[in-house]
Amino acid sequence: MNIEIPYAGEKVGVEVENEKLNAILHPNEVEKKDEKQVIKKALDAPIDKPKFSDFIDDETLIIVNDATRPTPTSLVLSTVQEEIEEHEVEFIVATGSHRPPTDEEFEWIFGDLYEKFKERIHVHRAKSDEMLHYGTTERGTPIKFNSIISDTKKIVAINTVEPHYFAGFTGGRKSFLPGVASYETITENHYHTLKKEARTLKLEGNPVNEDMMEAYRKFSEIFEGEVFSLNITLDKDGDVHSASSGDIESSFYEEVQASKDIFSVEIEEKSEVVLTAAHPMDLDLYQSHKAVEFAKLALKEDGIIILVSGCLDGIGPRNFYDLMSSVESPEEISEVVEEDYELGYQKGVKMQKLCSKRSLWAVTELKDEILRDIFIEPKISVQQALDEAISETGGKVTIIPEGGITVPTIR
Repeated sequence: MNIEIPYAGEKVGVEVENEKLNAILHPNEVEKKDEKQVIKKALDAPIDKPKFSDFIDDETLIIVNDATRPTPTSLVLSTVQEEIEEHEVEFIVATGSHRPPTDEEFEWIFGDLYEKFKERIHVHRAKSDEMLHYGTTERGTPIKFNSIISDTKKIVAINTVEPHYFAGFTGGRKSFLPGVASYETITENHYHTLKKEARTLKLEGNPVNEDMMEAYRKFSEIFEGEVFSLNITLDKDGDVHSASSGDIESSFYEEVQASKDIFSVEIEEKSEVVLTAAHPMDLDLYQSHKAVEFAKLALKEDGIIILVSGCLDGIGPRNFYDLMSSVESPEEISEVVEEDYELGYQKGVKMQKLCSKRSLWAVTELKDEILRDIFIEPKISVQQALDEAISETGGKVTIIPEGGITVPTIR
């Protein structure tokens, strides 16, 4: 059988014998809908809040995601353009610990409305902006959020909900932590990713999620204004499928279920080999790691994961790479992290746990030595890697063409 795999903006064909193919996994198909109508319906029927047109006023701050998330912010803003033009609203880009957006990214986030609103857009800078302290969580995370959000009476948070490899799901509370939180707050929260309960699809008992939720709740108890949340679920093509608005927690959990219905894909059994294309998270190695985390859910113990990712933008944020390349074996990574944790090290620890038990191979545009320095075996082609892995394990293969958004779940 010939199967097409996304790679570096193109499609690569790979042949596999039928008897060696366990499964081909894609996100679940759903009905296409009128995107603006889905958004309007959600905003007109919020959970435990006035509808959006009654909520918004001149003292409203709108929190939007940066370009690392697929949130269709420009579509949302164009849908409510009439309402926001009636008021002197402000915006803040919830970058978390990421860099500020480029001009091109600003235009992608805000669309045709960028020029109109650019003078009212703030960019969150976790290391340098003034922060206000709202207490400390039970896990010891200081709750420090950008002071801009305390200078307003109303906040609108726009998010997408999708599976996340250590927070369970993105969306909802993410607008605040990590979105507009201090670097210290983000670091302390992300330290909990080192615990085994911090994993894909898990919310209850997940220390990262519960810490994020507690931080938001403590903020909301002190904040004198109101918060209105819009949570959106996209389908596998990035089109709006469903949306919920109003109370930040209730609307988040509504879309968690919708996200599961699309991206959680049932499998009968695990495979000795999993070939995963990091699409649509394949711009750099840092983002591609998400596909690896999802792929291991379909992999048998001592199996082989083959990562297929162009990585045309290189490694991405480097601290996880610098951590992994500084040690002689994967097992040493945990020792380094326990002594001196830094934000981003969680990827190194997750990959260490993978590489200690399984083999990770990769087909990328990165230099071979870059991969070998972090315990990844480079391969020349997708076909060569697949043939070698099947021969070495003697087992079957599961292929995941959209590995960045497909989460295998045992039936």
